[in-house]
Amino acid sequence: MDRLDESISATRWEAERRDVDWDDIEEQFGTQLPADYKELCEAFRHGAFSGYLELLPPNAIDSYGLLGRWKSQRRRWGSGQLRSLFDPYEVFDSCGSGLILWGNSLTEDQYYWLADAATPPAQWPIVARTDPLEDWHRFEISTTEFIYRVLTDRDFRPFSVAGKVERPFFEAYE
Repeated sequence: MDRLDESISATRWEAERRDVDWDDIEEQFGTQLPADYKELCEAFRHGAFSGYLELLPPNAIDSYGLLGRWKSQRRRWGSGQLRSLFDPYEVFDSCGSGLILWGNSLTEDQYYWLADAATPPAQWPIVARTDPLEDWHRFEISTTEFIYRVLTDRDFRPFSVAGKVERPFFEAYE
């Protein structure tokens, strides 16, 4: 059983999978996205795990979606507004590397891929922090592994909610 199946089982999530136009989204990013994130979005939709970890919807163009948030951050990066907040990283540029926000928490945690157009998306590490002014944590694991550990691993600090939520669940916003 892979981490996606384990996450579905752990949360007892039952919903029909939905199709997402990944070609259009990935064309706008200028790179493919991690396959496990795409599977997560098709299985879980837009919502929050255990009332805590929010998976950004891929195709929402507003600032609440993956694509809209990235575009907003690119604009603000160009004006210099985000540079000190992202140090030592940059916002992803399709010609190079940088951060792409894929999720956040209701307590200001932020979850990014350290994307690199020259590296297969399955190899992108996750870079996360508990507050925009705190230090970064780097994980060489997949998106589904990260979410599963947040939900189930009490020792996955500082991001785990396993000790705070009796049983993992998923709540769709749509």
